[in-house]
Amino acid sequence: MAPEHQVAYWRYHSKKWETTAKAAPDAAELERLRAADAELATRKAADLTDTERLQKERDDAMAEAATAKAERDTEARKALLLEVAAEKGLTPTQAARLQGSTKEELEADADSLKSLFGAPAPNDGAGTGTPRSGGNRGSDVGGSKTTQAGADLWRERNPRKN
Repeated sequence: MAPEHQVAYWRYHSKKWETTAKAAPDAAELERLRAADAELATRKAADLTDTERLQKERDDAMAEAATAKAERDTEARKALLLEVAAEKGLTPTQAARLQGSTKEELEADADSLKSLFGAPAPNDGAGTGTPRSGGNRGSDVGGSKTTQAGADLWRERNPRKN
């Protein structure tokens, strides 16, 4: 972009944001709007009859109780999932995939998940156990510990051709 085009581009965007900022209400206007909103809410509350006010309070309390119950149920399910996962030796990722609503259902699902994927076995780096990500690294990976042994192995596998 040529320098004069860059100047025009940034001037345009600067004026656009300046116009947006000027159009927004200032602090005094916001305070006036908040006061008017509070007064309107007070007038609406005063216009309610005692019966309507009590019904509104009851509805609000019931909604709050339903929200608290839903949160409690969610937390109880998370705790149950983690408990079953810990008992069955599953990872947190596997535990998130468990299906069921009771402990017995979750345990049965954990057993089936475990049978599908198998339990992770420790990998000692010598080619035994379950290979880690990237696949098996060969049986000779953990065998030799010196650079000379590695060089000898390379020469054995790659003989010079004259």
